[in-house]
Amino acid sequence: MNKLLIVFAMFFSAFSFAADTPYQLINKVGSELFADIKAVNKDGKADSVLMKNIVRSRLMPHIDVKFVSFKLLGKHIKGLQRTDAIEFIDAVDSYLVTTYANALLQYKGQDVVFEELPVSGDSNFATVKVVIKENSGPDIDMHFKFRQNNDGSWKVYDMVAEGISLLSAKQKEITTRISEVGLAKVTSELKSKV
Repeated sequence: MNKLLIVFAMFFSAFSFAADTPYQLINKVGSELFADIKAVNKDGKADSVLMKNIVRSRLMPHIDVKFVSFKLLGKHIKGLQRTDAIEFIDAVDSYLVTTYANALLQYKGQDVVFEELPVSGDSNFATVKVVIKENSGPDIDMHFKFRQNNDGSWKVYDMVAEGISLLSAKQKEITTRISEVGLAKVTSELKSKV
């Protein structure tokens, strides 16, 4: 009986999570993430390992790393061996953790405002605007791009900061680099940046 209750509880919690809108998801995850960062980085000297752990536990479950990895591969996805794909996805995951952790070290408790943008009911893609209110200087505008998976859950696949898509910028860099030195070398280079 207890096992059945656990199964139902897991099913309904997953179902309600999948039903969240991108705005609800980023509002919840962002609030928890920034609260954790504020707690450990109030003096601006947070440990990078601690920050990576926060990113890994709070943010990465909501990033569509597989989709991002395949987008980064671009034309090089053709003929890709499964083992090479898995290794590349793992390297991208670690690279993203390090990149986000380093970027979030800059957060020192500024106000963060989440703005819901209109989404058409039949779209599998959505955007949520996030504004970081700077005390001394202009606000920082970011747009998080979401993709709805087959299970109904929403995951982030790109962040546009001040009009620049991080995915597009990185895709150009990586596809060019793969053409020059090959996938194995690029995977190794991504791993070395963590």
